Amino acid sequence: MSARQEVLNTELARLLCQQGLVALPEQRLTQGKMPDLLLPFRGFYLVIEAEVDDQPQAQERAWGKAVERVEQGLAHLALALVYPAELREAPVSQLADALRTTPLRFSLCAPPIPDKSDWRTGDLNTLTTTLQHAYQALASEDEVRTAVEHLKQGVNLLAQAISAMQVPNARLAEPLGIDARAVDPNQTEQTTAVRQIAALVLLNAMLFHEELTRVDSRVKTLRTCLETESMHDALLQQWKRILDEIDYHAVFALARGLLENLPPDRLLDGALGQCVPIVRALIRQRVMLRHDLAGRIYHLLLGDIAKPLGTFYTSVPSATLLLRLALAPDRWRIDWGDPAAVGRLRLADLACGTGTLLMAAVQAIVDNYMRSATPPQPEHRKQLLKDLLEEGVYGLDVLQSAVHLTASTLALPIPEVMARGMRLYTMPLGFVRENGREVPRFGSLDLLSGAPVSPQLSLYPELGGQTAERATDPQRQPEQLHLPPLDLVCMNPPFTRTCGDNLLFGSLPKPERTRMQRAFQDWCKRNGVEASITAGLGAVFIAAADRCLKPDGRLAFVLPKTLLSGPAWQKSRNLLGRSYTLEYLIVSHDPERWHFSENTDLSETLFVARKVPKPRSKSRKVSGSGTLCLNLWHNPDNPVDALLLAEEVRKLAPAGNTPQTFDLWLGDSKWGEALYLPDAHFKSLPHWMLPCAYAQRELTDALLTLQTKHEYKGVKVPLAPLDTLGGLGPDRRGVHTAFHVLDPNSTPTQYPAFWGHEADAVDTLQQQPNCHLSPKTHAAQRLWSQAGDILLAERMWLNTQRLVAVHMSQPVLSNVWWPFALKHGLATQHAKALVLWQNCSLGLLMVFGNRQETRGAWVSFKKQSLSKLPVLDVRKLSAQQLHQLEQAFNALSGQPLLPLPQMAADPVRAQIDAAVAQALGLPDLTPLREQLAREPVISLQPLRQQRQSA
Repeated sequence: MSARQEVLNTELARLLCQQGLVALPEQRLTQGKMPDLLLPFRGFYLVIEAEVDDQPQAQERAWGKAVERVEQGLAHLALALVYPAELREAPVSQLADALRTTPLRFSLCAPPIPDKSDWRTGDLNTLTTTLQHAYQALASEDEVRTAVEHLKQGVNLLAQAISAMQVPNARLAEPLGIDARAVDPNQTEQTTAVRQIAALVLLNAMLFHEELTRVDSRVKTLRTCLETESMHDALLQQWKRILDEIDYHAVFALARGLLENLPPDRLLDGALGQCVPIVRALIRQRVMLRHDLAGRIYHLLLGDIAKPLGTFYTSVPSATLLLRLALAPDRWRIDWGDPAAVGRLRLADLACGTGTLLMAAVQAIVDNYMRSATPPQPEHRKQLLKDLLEEGVYGLDVLQSAVHLTASTLALPIPEVMARGMRLYTMPLGFVRENGREVPRFGSLDLLSGAPVSPQLSLYPELGGQTAERATDPQRQPEQLHLPPLDLVCMNPPFTRTCGDNLLFGSLPKPERTRMQRAFQDWCKRNGVEASITAGLGAVFIAAADRCLKPDGRLAFVLPKTLLSGPAWQKSRNLLGRSYTLEYLIVSHDPERWHFSENTDLSETLFVARKVPKPRSKSRKVSGSGTLCLNLWHNPDNPVDALLLAEEVRKLAPAGNTPQTFDLWLGDSKWGEALYLPDAHFKSLPHWMLPCAYAQRELTDALLTLQTKHEYKGVKVPLAPLDTLGGLGPDRRGVHTAFHVLDPNSTPTQYPAFWGHEADAVDTLQQQPNCHLSPKTHAAQRLWSQAGDILLAERMWLNTQRLVAVHMSQPVLSNVWWPFALKHGLATQHAKALVLWQNCSLGLLMVFGNRQETRGAWVSFKKQSLSKLPVLDVRKLSAQQLHQLEQAFNALSGQPLLPLPQMAADPVRAQIDAAVAQALGLPDLTPLREQLAREPVISLQPLRQQRQSA
């Protein structure tokens, strides 16, 4: 006998309840309408409208009812669900197991109503996790931006009142962890930012205050506080009660300290009062459940102060994707169904910012428990959250305001879990007096020394001195911070580098910054830090995290994409390659979002690495013992899609000693490709960009084969490292140091140069000098000896420029090209053959595959990397091959090429490819050229593939 749909609904509700949700089948709403399932959550309703796919237009009917529920205001969110018909035939005793394992199709409907449904497929775990995170979709991005504007309005109201009260900058900056000496009173942007950050801390505490009134009757509402004589005094009183009787010190101690520092004033009372309706409106919209909101505001306000700190805010979708993969349950040796065992996990963010990564980690851990427990117990879930927030999660930062927001991020979505003594610490940065002498302190990087460190006293200044203390310990017991062996370190560390104007420790006053930089270099040497400071603090944080991590623990990082191929990151790649298995390497080929942080347009990467126990032979095999490189065509911009994408990736089970490729689909849309490389294969690569250079697998396969086997489509290609053919000349810094650049109308000198790389001007293979240089130091002659008649691009825009190499009529130096001179014995025909190769499709494939990517199409080619680039070994060409290539060069040298995105339709480029293919006996290069033209990093157009629904 076939089961009725109501039976399926009832069993689904029971299973969802086991997962920790409140799910009620066939419940009557106020207007009398009956949803199939109702899921109430903190004053909100999510309904599920289901159909069975043996009914006519089941998918359309389910979606139509879901839309109707939201449009009529009967539900805040609705989920359309389609059961497979075979579930009707499952025996009642087996129905639960069938529902757990059978793929279900569903589509989430959230306001504003989309024009069409977006269906996904997943098992019960995927459906449950989607529902658990669906409330984060309550506010659309437009609504979030509106909420941001409202929150900024409240921040500005408070900041303007503080300004009008003429509160000194130091009085606000010091409690926030901002060195008052670094705040220039003549820089309006900086002084305004300090007041705004202080205002944000106060407003954030008000938001948390109002949320607490939902779960604790001891806390008076903000409206009640507003009815008193002084809002300032009422908040001081209420926040003292919360601190004394409830806790949440990391949220309220800093805010109350700031409020105590502000003198009583009607202006302040008025501004606080005006913020009450703003806070209440945000709470009413439930937008604060989107725990990225405060972080967005925070980083907008940091402005010029954040830039020298190199702080970037990890987006919630990126954090969700990264931590879901880092905590893929089958890769861990833990009984996820045992809440006590799970509660013993220890994780940290050594530069926690607003706590987004830590929050994503906690969510993933709790979700793993809920999936594995049989059945999960709500009280166990609550205790697990308490254990994690109080003892399991460590958050460190140099800014007190960041630690304050981290506490809010972790606790605001779950105020019913009273976390006492969260392990959040503010770390000192700069020179501090200890035992009568000045000692440099480097924030959480002090942990590299291996000795316990004393966090800066941040939330309890009345105790004085440099006594160490947990930021949220109600007993206020001083303690030395010595991190336990950690299971997971997740970070988006500061990116500041030492090159250019050297912003390392840029938040400090310039004289102290210089002293700190010197002290830091010495300190790193003394402590044997395996990192290049040239790469910036991100590289040093990898070394710090490594020393804190236990065997079989994992690193989950957000870093600049230059990690993959930059010479400055080589030490970090060596460390990770020697001591870790890189499990996931994730890059975005989405031209709208090369990055994984909110407030940057720099290209970034995510990675997850497992620390290999020693000796390695004693470590049991884990699934996926190689590296899964994810080349995303679409970078998720909301947590639900990130969650579903992570679920699809977690289903992949690559193993063995053979590379494998996978398509990543969400519903009927392709979101990217995954390339699995066995551990030995991955670690044999010269750098990590190669498997992540291109979005299309055909290009990746061709690149890897050509780079490692010197072969294309089964044909051997004579390749050799560039430095075996000749030498690269000086960089632009050397040229600028030794020469003056003369105006183009100046009398020529004996030092010709080629200046610039204008896309419209540099369009032919053969070029002439366009300026001259004048020596200004004795080093000029030495540098001139490195001039060359071949120029190789040092930096370029892939989406506008046309050539990666040109041949000069005479030797030159340059500012944005590397001069290259062939070794003695190689003639002009060898130079022309090399330039032709570099600009053919195979040459472009190799050059771009070894790029250092800074910001999407803006790339560079570092001297150290370029010197090892495999290029055509012109020494091994026959006389006939050289003649063919020279003839082709001469015939094409004056014909303009089209920009790289137009290479598929470029007749000159086609002739270059044809000449190279004919001389080397290669197959037609047209398909390769067409694929290169489609690459997002070149075309700036997204790749899209949609499969037809069954």
